[in-house]
Amino acid sequence: MDTDPDVPIESVKRSYAVVDAIRERERAGVTELANALDLPKSTVHNHLRTLDALGYLVRRDGRYRLSTRYLHLGRESRNGNDVFLYGREEVRCLAERSNRYCQLVVEESGRGTILLATGWHYEDLPPSARHVYPTHEHLHTNAPGKAILAHLPDDRVADIVARHGLPERTDRTITDESALDEARATVRERGYAVDRGEMIPGMAGVAAPIATDGRVHGAVAAYGSGAEMGPAIEGDLPTLVREAADGVRADLTFAALE
Repeated sequence: MDTDPDVPIESVKRSYAVVDAIRERERAGVTELANALDLPKSTVHNHLRTLDALGYLVRRDGRYRLSTRYLHLGRESRNGNDVFLYGREEVRCLAERSNRYCQLVVEESGRGTILLATGWHYEDLPPSARHVYPTHEHLHTNAPGKAILAHLPDDRVADIVARHGLPERTDRTITDESALDEARATVRERGYAVDRGEMIPGMAGVAAPIATDGRVHGAVAAYGSGAEMGPAIEGDLPTLVREAADGVRADLTFAALE
């Protein structure tokens, strides 16, 4: 694992690399992790023992999995986020009104994170989407991410692209900066972003930003199967999504005045 000058304490970086590797595999042993991370088994073993002793990992039959401490930490982080506090009811109402899979998304460290997802009708989704829909993804690959990018300052977008690149998820994903700039301009002009299979084949969605006074707090999105989403995107779905985002924006604005 290469050193990173932006990470001053390499041992902490390695611990998080171990955690991420276990998360990707659900369960893993020392040898598997050492091979995946290109680290000595003794080093990996020390990190595993430490994380186990602190209660962040659980060891069973020589393999490790993440403990439920992450569940509690995640809930506390989400519940302390103003976008979640003021946006959850709007997104739930949007799911009921639209009969779509709806999301509340924020940007953290240049990536998109889903704070809330509701209205998921598993049997209505294409098989490609049933097990691979991410909760943490590159912003340029999806509707809420593009809605957020459209309202971030140009220098911030440049920093995100420099850090994370524009990796391809599907053959429809934006992969160059000029196309991204055009997409951002289109989102600002019409007030919402569209994803037509850019992240997952067979899935389409529309998203609107939650923006106040030059600051973008996140985005509200609605997704569904591409075949039936086409007419919805051309119909009233963008209006419903924008109304939900505006509702969150209004609540955030009033809360800031209190």
